[in-house]
Amino acid sequence: MNNKNNSGKLIKINKADVIAANVCKNVIRELILHSDKFNVSAVKFNTLVKAYYALESFPVKKITGYIDISANTHLPGGGLDYSSFTIGEDYFEIYTGFISYEGGVCDDSSWEKIYSSKDNDHKNSFLKAIECWAESFLLHLDENPSRSLLIVDRSQLDEKNPVQAEVNQNIEITSNKYAAKNYFEYEEAPF
Repeated sequence: MNNKNNSGKLIKINKADVIAANVCKNVIRELILHSDKFNVSAVKFNTLVKAYYALESFPVKKITGYIDISANTHLPGGGLDYSSFTIGEDYFEIYTGFISYEGGVCDDSSWEKIYSSKDNDHKNSFLKAIECWAESFLLHLDENPSRSLLIVDRSQLDEKNPVQAEVNQNIEITSNKYAAKNYFEYEEAPF
């Protein structure tokens, strides 16, 4: 697959890049379609749309900063198991991990990279790993849909490539004759 960057230069995209971006776009699509179930606020909804837009044109830079989307399950004793992905201005990563706490202090933590656009080599079982990651992400959300989703948006759309608004500024508004009159001019309804 090929894509063009801002200067029109051709960028080669490997198969793992395409698969990772498509899997995350599918996860985002699921979050958008079931936003009421996952208690997605309007601000988070907009971030999901921005993340989808950034992945749709990956690896062309569409945002500055980063967006982190994760799903987690709280474990007994205060631990946390999570699946997450981050879209940055020049990278894209998918990972999973856990954190355990002992007396309120982080006792142990571990994370595993499933995919990173910064690396050219990927696991031999990449397809299985990314499939398991996506399933794990959605299972975390099934555990407790309203508490499990965390979306951190420290990004802005790249000003060089703003989202094209389809708004026609030269719209002429016409109304019927009753809309032009003040309401107090009528003793009874005009229809």
